[in-house]
Amino acid sequence: MKELIKFSAVSVSAFAFLAVSALAQQETPPAENAPRLQNPAAMEAPGWDASANLSYTARSTTTFQGNHLANSDAYSANFGVGRQIAFDEDWFAHVGLASDNIFLGTVAGAPIPAGIHTLHLNTGLGYRINDDWTISGLLFPTLYQLDQIGSGDFGLAGGALATYRSSPSLLWSFGVMVAPDSDVPALPIGSVRWKINDRSLLEVGLPKTRYTYWLERKWTVYAGADTVGTTFRTSPSLGTQTGLPQFNHALATYRDIRLGVGTGYELLPGLRAEVEAGYSVYRRVNYTRISESVDFDPAPYVRAGLNYRF
Repeated sequence: MKELIKFSAVSVSAFAFLAVSALAQQETPPAENAPRLQNPAAMEAPGWDASANLSYTARSTTTFQGNHLANSDAYSANFGVGRQIAFDEDWFAHVGLASDNIFLGTVAGAPIPAGIHTLHLNTGLGYRINDDWTISGLLFPTLYQLDQIGSGDFGLAGGALATYRSSPSLLWSFGVMVAPDSDVPALPIGSVRWKINDRSLLEVGLPKTRYTYWLERKWTVYAGADTVGTTFRTSPSLGTQTGLPQFNHALATYRDIRLGVGTGYELLPGLRAEVEAGYSVYRRVNYTRISESVDFDPAPYVRAGLNYRF
């Protein structure tokens, strides 16, 4: 039952990032280490979780208003810290702070911001109904840019989530997210976590899907899909610089959907490192309020990450 609460709290963190970051990469890696997989009781203690993820998507052709332009690449640096809090056997909460930092290769004639910087507060309050069911309410304030902040640079998203344990090895999560400023303002959500055996774990859902296999106690290999991205506002001068003034201080969503394989290793108790590589299959800056977008062709990517639970 405590495993159910833990899964709900992790889901709160994941779907918080989904709401404010448009299917973005979540700071907590879905794979647990082998002892926790084999002994779910080890997953239950409240505590802190900190992470850092760095990635690079290679240069590819830019398309804007039907015109193929020069190549553009992307660097991302995502940082997060959060805490799971258990009030008693039934009530629990998650509070976290995440920062998205994305650096794009600018292209003449296209409204591509050189840098995107956003800050998200991820909060959730959950209640255990019984041994199999929990429910959570979610609320996610967001700061869409960190320079020249004005009233239009704050956003709010939220939602509701239910988690059901159908067996000791199978957990389901489903609900709805509402993010008015995203290019997907309302979205049904769902995920499943299946502990296939003592060496295999399958997680399917948003914002990340992954199959993990333990080669030994500390070392895993995995394959799956995830997304880097965020909802943001451009600078007041982006459109002026590109000769397209409608893109000044415009609301947009950046999204990079990727398929890859990787490996993870527990360096120290609680400290885990991952490296992966694959292909970015869909990358776009979507200006939802003015019905314009900048698209990038598929390209290879690499990622390195650290996660520390304490």
